[in-house]
Amino acid sequence: MEDNMAHTELGTLLVRASKKLYEAVDDAYSLDEWKTQMVCLINEIAQLKLLCSSTTTIPQRCMNTTSLDPVDWSSAKNVAHKTLDATLNCIQTRRDKPVWQPVPDDVRSVINDESLPEHGLTLAKVCDDVLNYVLPYARGNTHPRFWGWAMGEGTLGGILAEMLAATININAGGCTHSAVLVERKVIHWMRQIFGFPKVEHGGIVVSGTSMATIIALASARRRFLTNVREDGIANAPRLIVYASTEVHMCVIKALELLGMGSKAIHFISVDRDFRMNIDELKTAIDDDQKNGFLPFCVIGNAGTHVSQTGSIHFRLFIPGTVNTGAFDNLLEIASIARTQNLWFHVDGAFGSLIILDPQRRHLIHGIEQADSLAFDFHKWLHCPYDAGCVLIRDGNDLLSTFSVHQSYLANTERGCAGDKPWFCDLGSELSRTFRALKVWFTLREHGTIKLGEKIADNCEQAQYLGSLLEKHASLVRVIRPITLNIVNFRVEPEELDRSNEALIDVFNNELLNDIQISGIAVASTTRIHSRLYIRVCIISHRTVLEDFDIFVNNLFAMCRTRLHNLNSSVN
Repeated sequence: MEDNMAHTELGTLLVRASKKLYEAVDDAYSLDEWKTQMVCLINEIAQLKLLCSSTTTIPQRCMNTTSLDPVDWSSAKNVAHKTLDATLNCIQTRRDKPVWQPVPDDVRSVINDESLPEHGLTLAKVCDDVLNYVLPYARGNTHPRFWGWAMGEGTLGGILAEMLAATININAGGCTHSAVLVERKVIHWMRQIFGFPKVEHGGIVVSGTSMATIIALASARRRFLTNVREDGIANAPRLIVYASTEVHMCVIKALELLGMGSKAIHFISVDRDFRMNIDELKTAIDDDQKNGFLPFCVIGNAGTHVSQTGSIHFRLFIPGTVNTGAFDNLLEIASIARTQNLWFHVDGAFGSLIILDPQRRHLIHGIEQADSLAFDFHKWLHCPYDAGCVLIRDGNDLLSTFSVHQSYLANTERGCAGDKPWFCDLGSELSRTFRALKVWFTLREHGTIKLGEKIADNCEQAQYLGSLLEKHASLVRVIRPITLNIVNFRVEPEELDRSNEALIDVFNNELLNDIQISGIAVASTTRIHSRLYIRVCIISHRTVLEDFDIFVNNLFAMCRTRLHNLNSSVN
């Protein structure tokens, strides 16, 4: 049956090639296009002929003598070049396409209804399917008007770095090789940027801030419970972490995974600027100590993610929230942490990289005093997903938390198993991808000055969007201050009952859906003081001011249309 399918596909390709031979060409450009398409068809035909030949003439028991490499490298290279050209064209012309579009039912069916492949397709067929069914229906964060959630776009250099990393295909967990040197250099540069002291093995590149938070809190826990790796936490004191009500959900997940539970966090309220209330923090620590708990960590926000949460004791701090872009007072929190002997953690998912902007780096003064810092490269540093980082002030905390020695993973002074400690001794993963390459590549290609300028651009763009919206003050409520790159606003038409907050919530949510489905832009929603707001988070090196004019004009046009339709339905 599979043989028949391959022969049928071969026949179809032969017919297409025959028709292509008689196509007219008008100029040199169209001739080049024709030649490219013809070569691709010939390569597909060649691959299928080999496939048909092998399935009919080579006994199945002999197939294990071949590798998974192409039989015809020349044809494979042509397919690879065609696919690379398509990906580069996708990035080059991204602005001209919808930001996001729903996956059509027929495309869903192609993917959902495919049976498990027992016999392979041609390389060209698989690549074409990706280009036709996967690439056009992605989330949209490579577009300059994707402002929903804190997601970076990536760069051409990042694409090439990922391709090179896949070519090397190394396990960066240990041993002596170039990936170890590159990752150590990246960690060294990050410690230099954030003012951390020079130490060995003081950080690790991970998948993102969520994993970085787990590693940081595990290190904090082991410092306070020195035998936790052997004894667990069953008979340990009740550990308490402190964080503002704007803390991101990754902290809750980390506490749950580490066995301390979500009740281990003591939530501290925020002021009108969404900064942690310092006096309330001091009182909470004193009260918890009196009640027999063990405060061990405080978390400060530095332009990080936000989610609503709740109550416990730790020396952990999180600065800068993703909801609003607010920053906790890291200097004050650091002082409290030192006085109370708490671990000071900073959640700097994207906001911590404001340190590259000379005009705004004062927002994170005190970050250099943190015991740990978690942040992402795949946001404001524009590296491809996934790439995050955790820095630990004292590298010995990482080693004492994660290092495990087994005979088959032994280091050697000479040979391939050198360069200790291995990165697998600094985190939870033994098998690790070469994530550091795209970070190293990005920093070397663009430099910290240019990357900082793009961060500053996004902050200025947020102010511009805020001013555009406030020209319609009778219709739009904008949350101030706009500290960083995030604008939260709420459309409140006079045609609706403004006292009905739930009705206004629904209207804004539907209005946002309208603009997402239109393909004009993607923003998200959040809740501030229990009310729904449209949230624009600008993390794009491709966005220009004109994009906000397009967004606002279309937003109000859709608002008028929705109001008209509501009025018509009532009448």
